[in-house]
Amino acid sequence: MGDRSLDIEERFAEGLEAHRQGNGEAALAAYKDVLAANPDHPDGLHYLGLLLFKKDDPEDALSLIRHSLHINENNAFARNNLGNILKLIGRREEAFAEYILAVELDSDQKDAWHNLGILAGEAGRSDELLRRLADLKDRYPNKGDAWRIYGLAAGRAGKLDEAAEALDTGLTLGVETPFHAVRAVRFLHELGHGDRATEHLEKLVDQNPDDTSLKFHLAAARGEKLAQVPEDYVKSHFDSFSDSFDEVLEILEYNTPQRVANAVKLLAERSGAPFPDVADLGCGTGLCGPLIRDVSGRLTGVDLSPGMLQKAAQRNAYDFLVEGELIAFLNADLPTHFDLCVCVDTLCYLGDLTPFFEALDKALKPGGVLVASVEMLETDKEAFQLNASGRYAHNSEHIRRTVEAVGLRYGPEETSVLRKEFGKGVEGLVFHVFKDP
Repeated sequence: MGDRSLDIEERFAEGLEAHRQGNGEAALAAYKDVLAANPDHPDGLHYLGLLLFKKDDPEDALSLIRHSLHINENNAFARNNLGNILKLIGRREEAFAEYILAVELDSDQKDAWHNLGILAGEAGRSDELLRRLADLKDRYPNKGDAWRIYGLAAGRAGKLDEAAEALDTGLTLGVETPFHAVRAVRFLHELGHGDRATEHLEKLVDQNPDDTSLKFHLAAARGEKLAQVPEDYVKSHFDSFSDSFDEVLEILEYNTPQRVANAVKLLAERSGAPFPDVADLGCGTGLCGPLIRDVSGRLTGVDLSPGMLQKAAQRNAYDFLVEGELIAFLNADLPTHFDLCVCVDTLCYLGDLTPFFEALDKALKPGGVLVASVEMLETDKEAFQLNASGRYAHNSEHIRRTVEAVGLRYGPEETSVLRKEFGKGVEGLVFHVFKDP
């Protein structure tokens, strides 16, 4: 029996290594061998479940991981993975509960804390889950992330004073990553505690002097005038959460790619033909690509973040993906010019748009068009403004003047709510720019 047990563990180790190397068939065979010898092997059940989920078999995946947890209910890692699957198939309340169980079992389960923080940002958390988050911060009174996550959820539930106090406490204790700290600081700012939020950012910059993201957010919180967001900040920021980017945008009820795509399809319908050469400027994870694929000939995606481009490649919508800054790309000696450019929620990282439109003029074919979005600045006193969010808002009349100054033509515009942040709609503008034939 001892030798047989050893053989099972060796076979499981072979499967795990194959799984890590991306050899799904070898991993599947190994896990099945393990479970044929021991149907109650908890790790075999767990990892076979993960593999089957990758093969688009969520119900069997859930069944296997639950069986594993019935045998070893204290496996916090498996709890987190069960939560991940539930979250990805839309059963978010159940996922939330599993993440709570995971951190109750192991307070160092970083992935579960991260996932809790993502879901805590949603509106409409149940009273029971909010109570459990309150219990969690009481259970771990010195863990900043427990306070931070409760603060996010309390804010969504309308408990604004409790939210501000919890976020302040969490930031004072310290949270796991600067990414999460910035999100908490921004919510604290939105709750009307801008001075305190700035103090926390100053402390974070002192603790992380090489973190360009924190330095930039501090500059934004102080209202400093910057012509554009630093390039290295944009790259590192989006690389850091490329894995959860689409999920975060779903929570924010983000619909800008659809609005831009609708405008593009209307243009194609009017012309009676697709656009031969198309560039998606700041394509991110490729949310817009599939929406305009059927009206595009050659579709090129451009983004600063390699992590984002890896996600975009998985959509199989782009003919070419280019890593680079969008103005430099437009100014380059390109193999082709473009009939259409789309730019979805990317100009919010540029303040002065003159260099962008000058480069666009070079890259568009005669008769070409840009469809883009910006966050809208209500005041006429400023052309653009760097908000505490770290993004620029632009004045539409200034955009028009800038476009016309470089010899392009400003076209139709439409105002809309681009997304929701901290329960508030972010007003934006979808607009057209044409290059005359």
